[in-house]
Amino acid sequence: MKKIVLITTGQPSTNPRIVKEADALHAAGYEVTLLYSFFIHWATDKDRVLLQKVSWKYQLAGGSPDNKRNLYFFTRIRTKIAGVLNTYIGNNFLLPERTQARAYDELLSAAKQIKADWYIGHNLGALPIAVNAARFNNAKAGFDFEDYHRGEILPGDKKIINRIVYLENKYVPFLNYYSTASPLITATTKKNHLNFKGTVITLLNCFPLIQQPAFREKDADDSTLQLCWFSQTIGTNRGLEILISALKVLNDPTIHLTLAGRCNEDMLQYIHHNAVLIINNIHFVGIIQPEDLPAFASQFDVGMAIELDVPENRDICLTNKIFTYLLAGNAIILTNTSMQQIFNEEFKIGEIFCTTKLESLIDRINLFKINEYLNNQKVANYLLAKGQLNWETESVKLINIIS
Repeated sequence: MKKIVLITTGQPSTNPRIVKEADALHAAGYEVTLLYSFFIHWATDKDRVLLQKVSWKYQLAGGSPDNKRNLYFFTRIRTKIAGVLNTYIGNNFLLPERTQARAYDELLSAAKQIKADWYIGHNLGALPIAVNAARFNNAKAGFDFEDYHRGEILPGDKKIINRIVYLENKYVPFLNYYSTASPLITATTKKNHLNFKGTVITLLNCFPLIQQPAFREKDADDSTLQLCWFSQTIGTNRGLEILISALKVLNDPTIHLTLAGRCNEDMLQYIHHNAVLIINNIHFVGIIQPEDLPAFASQFDVGMAIELDVPENRDICLTNKIFTYLLAGNAIILTNTSMQQIFNEEFKIGEIFCTTKLESLIDRINLFKINEYLNNQKVANYLLAKGQLNWETESVKLINIIS
């Protein structure tokens, strides 16, 4: 039996994609271990619930506020020191690796101790760990570009961009494959690594059919329109401002917006200051467990795939939202980012609007108030996920590489 080690510098609950990969590889007959490190407090309880259900192995490295506290605080201090030294000394002495990943040494040590056939990194901090563990055990290395890391940072943050480019250029050549989460991330990443000799695949962020709920058709006599949006953090500069502006202009008591996630203080203040007239129609439900999101989303009519086109990663990515909405059988309203426009042209999943034209969003919302039009889109999306855009179909690409 082949052994596979998946590595993330975050936590399982903050990275549904690595959990899906672990599930798929384990189901295909491989022995899977997921190595992770503490990242954020709210995910600890979510991890506890999630990890009780899995069949593969897992291991926390680098401590946490609740587990090996001294080690956790030591690694935090080490990361801060590495970051300062990285600024003044440059990319030497493993400073970029230790700056990028708080638990770099602990994750690498844990990975080396597992004699595996493949080491696959998720999150940029895990890239050096996967490559170095593979070298140590004479194995193969893979990496997942769920995001375009060079484009996650605004151009002014030259120090961070320099570190990202250094790490990619140092370690990507030693990978046997890398995957990305959208065709445009694939195309852009290929341009950065023209001499890469390994395999490159686009692995869309689809979800497993076991999570697909029963289809909910909109009743003919239901005059409400239920919109939903989710993210780990409900914050400003995520595109929600234009949606709230549109709802204010519409001022329609039959239109409701439900937001799932942790709402930060800035966003709460924005809503209370700018959405007084519609405040009763905006609902907060907290964080939903990733595997429960499709069933949760199926209660609503339209999923909002609102992305801005800056930084570059947002313009070329395809987020979890789209594939969750498809599985749930939602109609979708999308912003006109480069990747979402291409995706919608191919699969006809909903209505595109321009982020600089408020009227275009208002028109799209009104369009889905027509129940027949809404139901036709909901059915089409539900069947598209059921037949094609699901994890069972998409994960075959990963299984083929490993096998």
